[in-house]
Order: sequence, then C-alpha cells, then structure tokens
Amino acid sequence: MKFVLIGAITGLVLSISWIVWGFWPSLAILFTTVIFALLGLTLDLIGFSFKGIINKLSAKLAE
Repeated sequence: MKFVLIGAITGLVLSISWIVWGFWPSLAILFTTVIFALLGLTLDLIGFSFKGIINKLSAKLAE
C-alpha cells in the first residue's frame, strides 16, 4: 500500500497549487488524487518495486 500512499500524496501536492485559482481546480485536486492513488494501487498489485528494477539494471550493466 505504500505506492497508493505515495501516489495519493503526489497527486495532492501537485494539484494543491491549483486551488489558488478557484472552485473548479479544487475539484481537479480530488480527481488527480484519485488518479494517482489508482496508479499507485496498480503498481502495488503488479508487484512493481524500485529495488527490483535497480537490481535488474545493475545486473545488465555488470555483464
């Protein structure tokens, strides 16, 4: 669930600046947060990990 949390926080942080421009952008905050949370959930479900990617990349570079 850590990618869900990271995704939700990222979406919230990226879209919080939009609130300065009024009501409609605040609705975009909710929408963006949901999108990033779903992206994070998807990454969690498929087993995506930065450590695994780095290990694969370093193994290929070592060859």
